[in-house]
Amino acid sequence: MKLAFQQPDAREIKVKLLLAGGQSATLVVPPEHPLLAQLLATIATEGDASASRVFQIPMEGGRTSLAFAAHQLVGVITDPAVLMHSDAVEEKPAPAFASPAVAALAAASAAQGLGGLVRHPIVQLDGFLSGAEVAWLLELALASESRFVPSQVSDRKEDYRRSLAFDAPDELRRLMLGKIRAVLPDVMPQLRLGQFPVGTIDCQLTANVDGSYFKVHTDAARNETIKRQFTYVYYFHREPKGFSGGELRIYDDMIRNGKLAATDSFQVVEPRHNSIVFFQAATMHEVMPVSVPSRQFRDARFTVNGWIERA
Repeated sequence: MKLAFQQPDAREIKVKLLLAGGQSATLVVPPEHPLLAQLLATIATEGDASASRVFQIPMEGGRTSLAFAAHQLVGVITDPAVLMHSDAVEEKPAPAFASPAVAALAAASAAQGLGGLVRHPIVQLDGFLSGAEVAWLLELALASESRFVPSQVSDRKEDYRRSLAFDAPDELRRLMLGKIRAVLPDVMPQLRLGQFPVGTIDCQLTANVDGSYFKVHTDAARNETIKRQFTYVYYFHREPKGFSGGELRIYDDMIRNGKLAATDSFQVVEPRHNSIVFFQAATMHEVMPVSVPSRQFRDARFTVNGWIERA
């Protein structure tokens, strides 16, 4: 099946879904979005085995979600018009999304007017610890300077990451994991992977001193555990701040052949004091270079960071 667009130069298509029982819903997608072809293909192949599939389409910028079985879709109205043409030569079926999560990300990004980009969700919470807890944590980090060692990556690549780290002591682990578990019920739905039983939560202290960085990477690559669902980073530092840089970049993706493919566009997360950020561990991200003019450890960009695993 091929699609013919009444207005070939249109940047977006308004799609009205007509559902069984007289219900309807409207969304806007770019012409090249895979969801458009899948919806029209469902209409064209009514009665086929594909009718057993379920659509899950985020609406209102991802705040709500529309879910329906394919057999409930009775019509699709497009503006401008999109016409379906059968091919003389049998076509291979359009590739399915790698996972429901990928499909949800793609649809949510389209609903936000991002075209073919997949923009990954980020949650940043300010004022995560109390004033007394932050003061205690900073004192702990400064008193532990001799325990920090150069950070490493799992594949031992050189010149890929530069920072100092050490495993969090038990008292810090108890504090952070208790706080994190308390906010996860609210955070998890915003990260669009659904609710799941939480397993291990990793925890380490990191100091980004002068010249520190971490090049583009993912925390859930093939050589890492597939149980990693979320990455978290808690930021803290002396005041006034003694460093610059150290922003976190979360890279956008594109959908290609039903899978995520990297792009050069990104979101920027500022390392705000006493804030914590959560994002999907599988997303590509990068820590920009840190500059500490004093060259003193006490002026570093400090974090407590780790991964949240599925039980």
